[in-house]
Amino acid sequence: MRSQESAEKRTYRLNSMRVSASISRANESSPEREMRLAANRARRATSRASQSSSQRELRLTIDREQHVLSREAETVSQRELRLTADRERHTLSRESETYTERELRLTADRKRHTLSRESETYTEKELRLTADRERHVLFRESETFTERELRLIADRERHVLSRESETYTERELRLTADRKRYTLSRESETYTEQEIRLTADRERHILFPESETFTQYEDRLTNVRMHYIIIRSLEDEHEHEQRLELGRDYYNSLRQEQLISLSNEGLKIENIRSLETDEQREARLTADRFRHSLNDLDVHIEDQSSDSVAWSDKYKSGFACNLTIDYRSSSVIGDMNVVCSFCNATKWSKESAGFCCSGSKINLPSFGDPPEPLKSLLLGEHVQSKQFLDNIRTYNSSFK
Repeated sequence: MRSQESAEKRTYRLNSMRVSASISRANESSPEREMRLAANRARRATSRASQSSSQRELRLTIDREQHVLSREAETVSQRELRLTADRERHTLSRESETYTERELRLTADRKRHTLSRESETYTEKELRLTADRERHVLFRESETFTERELRLIADRERHVLSRESETYTERELRLTADRKRYTLSRESETYTEQEIRLTADRERHILFPESETFTQYEDRLTNVRMHYIIIRSLEDEHEHEQRLELGRDYYNSLRQEQLISLSNEGLKIENIRSLETDEQREARLTADRFRHSLNDLDVHIEDQSSDSVAWSDKYKSGFACNLTIDYRSSSVIGDMNVVCSFCNATKWSKESAGFCCSGSKINLPSFGDPPEPLKSLLLGEHVQSKQFLDNIRTYNSSFK
């Protein structure tokens, strides 16, 4: 019957069915609506369980085309209502799902996203990334401080778990991709954006060391040293020369800036002094003499009381010598029972870190065996070893 109906009759029939269904649904009670939806779900589940792979693909294709046409015709208000309803439905669905169902859903999502991204063109990828960035910007602008902190904590935990399970190859690929992304980002940033980024980095670096413990400080320095050791071990001769050249240029630029600053400071002082009167000059010289006298008095007092101050704050104190501290009382540095993790040198337990090899920065090659007959003479295996060793002792004793 329906195969013989015209397009006009089919359109009229479908419109009549839609109107009838709308009237019926407007008059149904909540239990009747739930029963209808449950029956529809059961009917769809039965139908989809019996359909073949080709039938399923055909159904999904028709659904996609139907959704595209429907979404192209919807207004902004209808789109917002649809998205709101979708979010509410997804929230309710995910609150009631078990751990196994959640894992299955996430696995299916990952597979679907992987297949979708493998088939997308470069233009589609750029459009997707742009839309993601805009959505993230809008979302983060509307989140509260607590929501932001929770998001950052969840991100850190997820990154820690992800990086603990990644292989060496995956880690290298991730770091390489990060470096490329950072390079592209910094090449496209303006001078103002660069200054804002550098200022934020400086503030973060200042705040972080102030809150870290001594153990965290040592671990951070060790990780930094190992990071640079690995990077420099992987660089070729050209990269090595380029790094040294950049270092020399940076040092020379700093020295040039210091010289220019000192020269400008000297010119400024000369200009100030050329304009001062005799009374101002006498007052300046008198103030200088008074300041020097106070400094000399402070040094004299420190010399007299140098044995009375205890060495209490030892953290980073090796970078500045305080004459008021009695260092002799802290000369005991424990037993020699600590082994360096870099050069395997035996150290005292309270010895400062890095005294042996500066955290693997200093690496002396092993000495080879001495040539013959020197080796036999030193080991006492030569017929003239005794005379040779006696002569060495006599020679060394002459310098005492």
